[in-house]
Amino acid sequence: MKSSPPHTLIEDMERIVGKKYVSAHIFERIKSSLDTFPYEAERDSLPYVVVMPGSREEISGIMRYANNSEIPVFIRGSGTSFIGAARYHVPGIVLNTHRLNAIELSEDYGYFECGPGCICASVEEALKKRGFFLPAAPGSRLVASMGGIISNNTSAHIVDTSIGKPGDYVLGVEAVLPTGEIIETGTKGLRRPAGTDLTKFFVGGDGLLGIITKIRMRLVPQFERAYGIAVYKDLESVAKGVQRMYMERRSAPLFMEFMEEKVAKIGYDLKGLQPPGGAVVLFVTNADSKEEAARKADQILLSLEAEHPVEAQRIEDTLLWEKLWSAREVIGSFLMQQSGNQWASAEVVSNLKDLPGCLNEAANFNKGLPTLSQLTCYLFGHIGGLTMHPGVIIPKDWSNEKKRKAIDEKFQREEELNLRYGTCGGEWGQFSKRTSFFVNRYGEKGYEIVKAMKKVIDPNNILNTGVLEGYQ
Repeated sequence: MKSSPPHTLIEDMERIVGKKYVSAHIFERIKSSLDTFPYEAERDSLPYVVVMPGSREEISGIMRYANNSEIPVFIRGSGTSFIGAARYHVPGIVLNTHRLNAIELSEDYGYFECGPGCICASVEEALKKRGFFLPAAPGSRLVASMGGIISNNTSAHIVDTSIGKPGDYVLGVEAVLPTGEIIETGTKGLRRPAGTDLTKFFVGGDGLLGIITKIRMRLVPQFERAYGIAVYKDLESVAKGVQRMYMERRSAPLFMEFMEEKVAKIGYDLKGLQPPGGAVVLFVTNADSKEEAARKADQILLSLEAEHPVEAQRIEDTLLWEKLWSAREVIGSFLMQQSGNQWASAEVVSNLKDLPGCLNEAANFNKGLPTLSQLTCYLFGHIGGLTMHPGVIIPKDWSNEKKRKAIDEKFQREEELNLRYGTCGGEWGQFSKRTSFFVNRYGEKGYEIVKAMKKVIDPNNILNTGVLEGYQ
């Protein structure tokens, strides 16, 4: 990697994408270097320039130029990564994908295509208007880009055992390789390839092997839903109720969220609801008919009721349900707005057998940690996916060094717990601040396999430099 870029870098980028879509302004460079972490970007790592290409050909031109000049290129959607993938540690070119925001529904083919810069909520709304469903539901859907969703293959709040992950619906992608070649993967049919499918290098590929420029996904018809709630006095009963649901072979819910009592009270108060009196489980079932969705919900309630909840029932009042659901969705943002500080959470995933113990450890996530133990821990998550998000509010007046220590402790404890339970994060990607986890979970040989693939496709290691290597 060269120590400095060509002195004509900005002019060269302007020739490729047009002057309007190139910025070397300090504000744009700083803004394009920030993510969800609470500490400031390092000045020495700020990008040289931010570019906004509008086509695959322009991206190809940028990548050929960068590869020949050995300049790092960082792909940026909305910068909502929770693992540091959008926090750059060497200077380079930031390639913003927001102009690649076209969406086209092809009902006669049975799929839709969209650009990586499409915002998740916009795609969701476009599909909903035509009677279809987007099989991804991140909490950040109002800002999260489809490129990020697919690169991480995150189903987010959706329970994987219900309808799978987004990658199960991706028929193919168009992508630009780090060396500038444009390739197409997959199929225009509704049956995904058997055997070797190049799509899999990019779906869930952590952005290591290429820049996705178009996503083709199967159209999924909307379905009917039913809603349910259970309230428990303790977290152990929450865990056992979920275990029972799986062991009794109930149809997995589309969504199943939970909040510990402290968090639930905050959310309920915010929505003008009476305190629930315990930890809350909210779930959504899906089916082709309202009757079948209701039957599925009743079956889940039978399992949950066996663990003696304070309350367990189906919710048929849609206005009440919207209040209950939004009480869960707004927690993180409300805590930040209320305090003026920044939210930081971990992703702890349990196996089914050990869910009670894992949930207890998640509830005590920050105990014994020098920095995080100074803060209050809040616990909620996607309990149907056996995923917990213990989180804290990082004070804005802490020094950068102290904030870094807090984030480091968070990832260290997360790694410790996910290694103990033989799991891994199912939402946020595998490298950057999680590289050490990947090595410890899958071994040096597993890590070497990924590095070898990266070397073949990106010989100069210019694409998203540092993500695979990780950093402390």
